[in-house]
Amino acid sequence: MRKIYFICFLFVFNGLLAQKKDKLYPVTVYEKVWQERNSDARLKMIKIIWLEDSTFEDPSASIKGITAFNNVINEFYKKFPDAVLTSGPKIVKDNYVTWEWKIQDSKNKLIMGGRDFARLNGKGQVSKIIGFWDKDATLSEADVLKNLEAENFKIVAQYYECLFKTRDFNTMATLIEDGAIYNQAEGLPYSGTYKGFNEWTKMFAKSTEFFELEIEKEPVYFSDASKNEVIIYFTIKCKAKKSGKTLSMPISEHFDLKDGKITAIRPFYFDTKQFAEFLKSKK
Repeated sequence: MRKIYFICFLFVFNGLLAQKKDKLYPVTVYEKVWQERNSDARLKMIKIIWLEDSTFEDPSASIKGITAFNNVINEFYKKFPDAVLTSGPKIVKDNYVTWEWKIQDSKNKLIMGGRDFARLNGKGQVSKIIGFWDKDATLSEADVLKNLEAENFKIVAQYYECLFKTRDFNTMATLIEDGAIYNQAEGLPYSGTYKGFNEWTKMFAKSTEFFELEIEKEPVYFSDASKNEVIIYFTIKCKAKKSGKTLSMPISEHFDLKDGKITAIRPFYFDTKQFAEFLKSKK
């Protein structure tokens, strides 16, 4: 008997979950509408969950109908073309749903945040949306660090691409802070501390006198965003110009960053002594 009761309970519980999921469908589509930048494609999505007597209100607009709602979003993207919407968990009660949201730009800077209230008609459509803006909205510390990490990864990846793939030193220069420090390990024929991008380029040029390099394994990225640090781990394959010998070796590079610029780099070779001897060896 208890088993029968338990099965009935699961059936009812799953039914309630399914009802909640279905009830949130128009809100899910509503959020996708805000993420769609193409006006025509968005209009088709709006018609799925919006009626001609559905209304939208927030501090910037009070409108009714399908076309008017689409126009509101069009105007928003004219002002914020790179906006990205994120939202929190939904709270459902009867035919009402509420949730918090935030909008950031492509650099993860907060544009605005707030809370929306939706009234649903019970037939998979939205009757009314009321949006409240939070003028004091801020990103959480975790979000700030996550955004900083993503930005730092992007900068280091671009540097890596410029140095090892495209050899685009003009773009690379824009990533380097004035007076940035590059420390090369002692024992290498181009060892030393190089200050400023002009000195860096001299070091890069000197290194090419000793070897030809290709990437054997692409880098893996690690980060401590709270310290503005990025570490990459990859494997190089070199051919020494003096001896013609080849060598594969893992390398890690430690990057310090500040305000979107690289301020210091220190490479670590798996075996610096072996690498130095390899570069200096003769046929």
